[in-house]
Amino acid sequence: MAAASTSSSSMAVSPQEVAKAQAHLRRMRSSLAKWLRYRAMNDQVMAGTRPTAKPRALAVQIIAQNRSAATEQHLADQLHTLLSEVMPNAALPDSNLASNPNAAVQLAQIAITGQAPAASPQATGSTEAWLWPVLIVGGLLLAITTAINSYADVAATQEQYACVQAGGCNDYSLWLKVGAAVIAGWFLWTQTDLKHSLGLTRKGG
Repeated sequence: MAAASTSSSSMAVSPQEVAKAQAHLRRMRSSLAKWLRYRAMNDQVMAGTRPTAKPRALAVQIIAQNRSAATEQHLADQLHTLLSEVMPNAALPDSNLASNPNAAVQLAQIAITGQAPAASPQATGSTEAWLWPVLIVGGLLLAITTAINSYADVAATQEQYACVQAGGCNDYSLWLKVGAAVIAGWFLWTQTDLKHSLGLTRKGG
């Protein structure tokens, strides 16, 4: 019944609404991909397959302390709700972390690719990627995609922080900020009157 009501309501949506839904989906998928990238790095550290700048035992402890089960459970619940609407025939993974610790990861991968699990081939006819924006607008699911985006951003920040603190990855964004600050400082020093105002010009210069 849910799929039928979604399909019927989607008939009245405008191209502008579909474009808005597409933008929401892009942001959601981008946030999910960033989270999965850092989480995978941390999983490799915990498994001992990724080198770290700190002792592995300490790195594992840092990652475990910064990984929030509550955030991942919220993410899994919201993803399961969304996917149940846009992929009504798919055999989705269990969203309960207590019984499926990788629930959020598995559901996020499905949300990013738009592909149904291999165990539910009958779902392919109703899960074409181009239909998702229409189904989301018709099913009034934009609020859920926004919630997923927010939870994914929080989880990504937690995993990135843990990865840096554990010595499993470099904080490239930090170095970019430092580099930008250095360039800005150089410009102010050489291209403005800052050094003159400080009286640091060479005599006869």
